[in-house]
Amino acid sequence: MRVADWPEILCRWHDRPVKVRDVTVGGPAISTAGMSSEEGFDLWAAIMDESMVPCSVQPLPGNPFKAMIDPCAESESISIARFGVSGTFTRRDQRHIAKSDAQYVLAYLTIAGTFDIRFGQSYLRVPVGTMFVADSERPQEAIASDYEAIMVRIQRDLLLSSAGLSEDDFPHARRLQPIGHEALVVDYFQRMAQLPPDAMGSAPMLNTGIELLAAALALGTDRRPSESAASCHKRQQVIAYIKANLADPDLSLDRIAHACKLSRGQLYRLFARTDDGPMQLLRRLRVEKARKLLLGAPEQTIAAIAQACGFTGERNFYRVFRAETGLAPGEYRAPAG
Repeated sequence: MRVADWPEILCRWHDRPVKVRDVTVGGPAISTAGMSSEEGFDLWAAIMDESMVPCSVQPLPGNPFKAMIDPCAESESISIARFGVSGTFTRRDQRHIAKSDAQYVLAYLTIAGTFDIRFGQSYLRVPVGTMFVADSERPQEAIASDYEAIMVRIQRDLLLSSAGLSEDDFPHARRLQPIGHEALVVDYFQRMAQLPPDAMGSAPMLNTGIELLAAALALGTDRRPSESAASCHKRQQVIAYIKANLADPDLSLDRIAHACKLSRGQLYRLFARTDDGPMQLLRRLRVEKARKLLLGAPEQTIAAIAQACGFTGERNFYRVFRAETGLAPGEYRAPAG
């Protein structure tokens, strides 16, 4: 069976249990073309907050703001749309989560541009051709620049049930690569967004998309025995030490291990279950502190902030900050100025 034959074959699976009903196909595409940057951004912020998930949005400095969204299919269980945006910084916190009437999982299949997202201590970049799956019930921040994507929004309880995962097992964030079994999911939704309306409106087709994504999440879930309370406590001690010494430019792996009475190997193993290794954590925490100072301490120069966060110089600060956020420090500070 060729992958190209999937749409026709899947449409014939009428005996499958159907979770999707009352599908609305297409809809008016919305574009900010012809609007001023200010008008276009106000419209986009309203669409994001009221039609996708409640959140706060800021435009990135630079080129005039522009955005578009083109609905493909919508139902209570799953919605698919194409969208594009010139540049935004988006934040969803507990205040926004409390406003939500429904719980969703959002997936973004990157077509062009850059998309970076942070969940608590986890940070992910979503290159072109990869798909990012995010639990909207978790606080998160994202930066999109010249970004085009296919967005899939799925009812959270339905996806969790289809994956056979408990609340504890359900991943907060996952990046699906176009390789192995994950390539099936990426390819499926890419093709779904290109289908004609009669196929796009097929409930079995949309239901299959939910099940494919659920299967990929279940296969990628770490089901190893939970780590001991002692390991969790020791890792928190390490994190506390790193936070207390962020301003020291000489803070190294060996110094962290020595101060926390660990060997280098023990220190690495302590972070084996996390998305960040100890040095990646140090870099991310320094950038996180710099972000707070850039927005909250406008009287401080960028050089002073770099020094306060433990960077060895402005050039190093610029390089690391841009790699983590997609923006130069001055660009990041600009919206608050």
